[in-house]
Amino acid sequence: MTEPGAGLPVTKEDVKRASAQALEIPGADAVEVVVAASATGLTRYAVSQIIQNTVRNETRAYVRVVVGDRVATASTTQLTPDSLARAAERAIEAARASRPDAEFPGLPDPSDVGKADPVFRWDEATAVRTPSDRAVKVREILAASQATNAAGIFETSAHAYGVVSSLGIDCFDAYTRCVTTCLVDNGESTGWGDASSHDFDRVDVEAVARRAAEKAERGRGARDGKPGTYEVVLEPAAVGVLLDYLAYVGMGAKQVIEGESFLASRAGEKVAADGVTVADDVFHPESVGLGFDLEGVPKKRVAVIEGGVAKGPVTDLRTARKLNVDPTGHYSGSSEYGPYASNPVLEPGTMKVEEMISSVADGFLVTRFHYVNVLERPTTLLTGMTRDGTFRIRSGEVAEPVHNFRFAHSVLDALASTRGVGSDVAGFAPEYGSFGSAVAPALHVGEFTFASTTSH
Repeated sequence: MTEPGAGLPVTKEDVKRASAQALEIPGADAVEVVVAASATGLTRYAVSQIIQNTVRNETRAYVRVVVGDRVATASTTQLTPDSLARAAERAIEAARASRPDAEFPGLPDPSDVGKADPVFRWDEATAVRTPSDRAVKVREILAASQATNAAGIFETSAHAYGVVSSLGIDCFDAYTRCVTTCLVDNGESTGWGDASSHDFDRVDVEAVARRAAEKAERGRGARDGKPGTYEVVLEPAAVGVLLDYLAYVGMGAKQVIEGESFLASRAGEKVAADGVTVADDVFHPESVGLGFDLEGVPKKRVAVIEGGVAKGPVTDLRTARKLNVDPTGHYSGSSEYGPYASNPVLEPGTMKVEEMISSVADGFLVTRFHYVNVLERPTTLLTGMTRDGTFRIRSGEVAEPVHNFRFAHSVLDALASTRGVGSDVAGFAPEYGSFGSAVAPALHVGEFTFASTTSH
């Protein structure tokens, strides 16, 4: 853990100084201030040349007030005492005009929920990278790919969050992130590589580029595959997508309460292979996130599936009260959406990808998925497509490339038929936004259904 330095987009002292007046605003029974700030630099390239560089600095404060049994929130982008005080006044007016919320559990009290410790997944050198630094890395990507048509991004960012309240909540955490992607298109096939870490120096851009180029070259001469149910080896990028969607459709307590999660009907049952443990775990070394949720409750590691058995969901204060359990620190900032598992981790196993492939007589190797959508929440049924490298496996060896498949398969069914879990994991930034991460190994899945093929 490294203490944040000069690269912080906002400091703990900034948060406390700006919030002090709002926390004491007359007319509110309780007040909470959440501050989120970020500084992001993005360099984008296409056709093997840099096409765009953007720098974005954002700060937003959310002031939530409680007036009796009524609650409302107002926000501001100005982190000054006067701006937050005015936001508190607007929130009081909105609360008085709103409907009573009989299920509101109150703001958390640190004497009840405890004090959160920061994770500080922070690298100062990543936080202060410049457009020139990113351009150097893009040039390294292009040189390593040796491609005339490579496209992707190189992004560095710094993020800080603070939560303070009139009840004594006082939390601050920060993280950095470096993300790169590379798509190589040789006119006949495409290949993909990506990497993500909180540490700029741990992102091996040359390996990413070589991987994309090799996938594209190996993909030449692809032919149609036959739809059906097959053994597959899913590389970590594909598994990371499945984890993100599992978190989205089934790992939160609100979905359980509403009967939309598999945990509503299958808690305590065997839902995956023995070697499968899926947890929300911000403390995993490859995770990137906060040590508390967006109302300042300490975050806990929650094993949603443990040794193949469905356990329980992540909760916030409101849903924990309904379920008569302790909160796990997963408030998403929205009571309408409910608690969210923003750091899903599939615990590693013992197998190398090569071992998985060698054990498949007839199947497919999948690089990644895209265009994924939910077909049915309670069964975790998804649809989507393979992309940027799908290959036949014959007699334990990677054989010819095939055109992409469209799949229709349940995440739980894939985990239930899992025959091997990879020993090496990779961290992945979220596809949308910058909050959270997924950590995934490769998977050898015994049955995976491809519904149709594509022409490319």
